[in-house]
Amino acid sequence: RRAEVLEICAGYGLQVANIFHAGDGNLHPLVLYNMNDPVEQEKAEAAGADILKFCVEVGGCLTGEHGVGIEKRDLMAIQFDAVDLTAQMRLKSVFDPDWLLNPAKVFPLEGRPAPFGQD
Repeated sequence: RRAEVLEICAGYGLQVANIFHAGDGNLHPLVLYNMNDPVEQEKAEAAGADILKFCVEVGGCLTGEHGVGIEKRDLMAIQFDAVDLTAQMRLKSVFDPDWLLNPAKVFPLEGRPAPFGQD
């Protein structure tokens, strides 16, 4: 669905280079922008969010082998409902009860469920 990704970026006046794993259909759009221009940076972030939303709409996912991170963290709810997110956060709490590992990088700290076994 490369054409749609190009169209999204064109809507922001940006170009995109598509890097991908041809064998498994894993697409890595590389939005091109001037990082010294705050307006272009905002456009690139918005284009990236729109690309991710489109990916989920057509049956893809937010991320593959690179993880979630700050860029995608706030978009988790477009792929996972509240029940799914709560289950994922509770599982994290089992292995990282104080949320010291990658704090606020995968899940926002707000809305964190009660630690496992304390609900």
